[in-house]
Amino acid sequence: MERVFVAGHKNPDMDSTCAAHCYAALKQRLNPGFTYLPIRSGPLSDQIQEVFAQAGISVPPHYDTIAPTVGLVARRSPVLIAPDDPVLEVFNAVKIRTISSVPVIAQDSTFAAMVGVNEITSYVASQNQEHRPIYTFLVENFEKVLPGTLLQRGAQNRFDASLVTSAMPVEQSLKRLKRMESPPLLVVGHIPEIIACAVKNQFPAIVLTGITSPREIEKLIKGYKGSVFLSETDTAESIRMLRLSSPVSTIMDTQVPRLQADMPFDEAKALLLSSSYRGLPVFEGEEFIGIVSRRSFIERPRPKLIMVDHNELSQAVDGAEQAELLEIVDHHRLAPPSTNSPIEVTTRVVGSTCTLIYEEFSARGFAIEPDIALLLLSGIISDTVNLQSPTTTEADRRAILRLETITSISAAEHAQKLFAQIKALGQREPQEIILSDFKLYEQKGIPFGIGQVEVTTLSDSASYRDRLLQALEDVANQKRIDWAMLMVTDVIKRDSLLLSSGYPAGETLLPFRKQAERTFDLSGVLSRKKQLLPEIMRVLSKAGAQ
Repeated sequence: MERVFVAGHKNPDMDSTCAAHCYAALKQRLNPGFTYLPIRSGPLSDQIQEVFAQAGISVPPHYDTIAPTVGLVARRSPVLIAPDDPVLEVFNAVKIRTISSVPVIAQDSTFAAMVGVNEITSYVASQNQEHRPIYTFLVENFEKVLPGTLLQRGAQNRFDASLVTSAMPVEQSLKRLKRMESPPLLVVGHIPEIIACAVKNQFPAIVLTGITSPREIEKLIKGYKGSVFLSETDTAESIRMLRLSSPVSTIMDTQVPRLQADMPFDEAKALLLSSSYRGLPVFEGEEFIGIVSRRSFIERPRPKLIMVDHNELSQAVDGAEQAELLEIVDHHRLAPPSTNSPIEVTTRVVGSTCTLIYEEFSARGFAIEPDIALLLLSGIISDTVNLQSPTTTEADRRAILRLETITSISAAEHAQKLFAQIKALGQREPQEIILSDFKLYEQKGIPFGIGQVEVTTLSDSASYRDRLLQALEDVANQKRIDWAMLMVTDVIKRDSLLLSSGYPAGETLLPFRKQAERTFDLSGVLSRKKQLLPEIMRVLSKAGAQ
């Protein structure tokens, strides 16, 4: 089934992560013909991991990028060849189905090798050498390539031998047979002297042509221990087809490079086109999932994506610009990418994306299971600071009440548990603190970013302030932005500090009290989206106009 990624923003927070999982679950109910995969593009906090563990749900898998991978164009081959199948099967696949290579699948259903045009060419070329070629034969393959009857199965089912016939006077044929270093596979008509020679010397197999009844040769093959096949076609055709009865294992390529499904599309394309191979196998871990040929790379695939809790490419998982955007579910300001066709957009002024997803479940009359309800409850509590943020709406309150009933969990008690897990900033790496929930924006051509981190007290801010200020400068340089900020929010007292990387043109216009160098007191400010971001936008608009 075709896969659709459901992704929150980079550096996922509780609302983003829970929303991705819950919306994927809703979409799976609505469209079972697709596979909806919730993903994340950053590490998860202890809070988030604890909530998912409590719900008994695996956290969304981590994806650095959703840029096209070779797995998107890997296809099951229309032909599967076994190692013991005759080479003729490969010839037919290439000729009739016009495919350049096919996978060889072992008896235990695992991938063994690839075989195709290159191997056929080498095999045919080897028959034109000066010396008589030696072939590997499987007696059971005679019936697969020749019309006729296996009259007698010999002791050797598999053997290596050359192919000979008798197309000259009997005496000369007998002399030639006696000079041969090893017993050949004999293809001959009803010539008693030649057949007797093969029996006496116990050739591994005899293919007889022009025999109308087995009785004709019963006495001739008495005491013979090899295989006897009665061919219904002439000698020349029997020899030609016997050459194609050799098992595929004799020509298959077991050293063919293996591609992993998550290999970037362009990297896999370059690898194949720069090689002599016509096709390569693709794996997910150790599991063979299909093959790619050169024609697989003619058209570039576009992964399908649903964005939740964001609508800007700057905040999206890497590779989102190469995806087909199907839908947006968000509660932030709108700055979405342009699309080639209309898409569904769900956006309302609420405090949490999880509130929107709760309402989508309700609007469709779907029951919400307790595990999904716990994730939705956690997302709303986190994004609205348990309904204390100025972004909180009546819709958030209604959702909380209903989700408390479904989960039998008190929102207040759950919030206390969540906030109690917040680590003191002194225990964490400065860049990890800044980037754990960092969002990029642009105003009047000025790129900037704001991170937010929650704490249970600001009284110890002096102990970590200098380290965070230095880290903000580093982040600004790494992200190539003009201004990097961190909003440190006390979820208990509902106040915040704003730390700045240093952007004098903007800092001098901020309406907040300056507490120390590049440090501002945001009394009563809890929301980055509703309270801080509009002020930063205003400041930058004014700074750009000066």
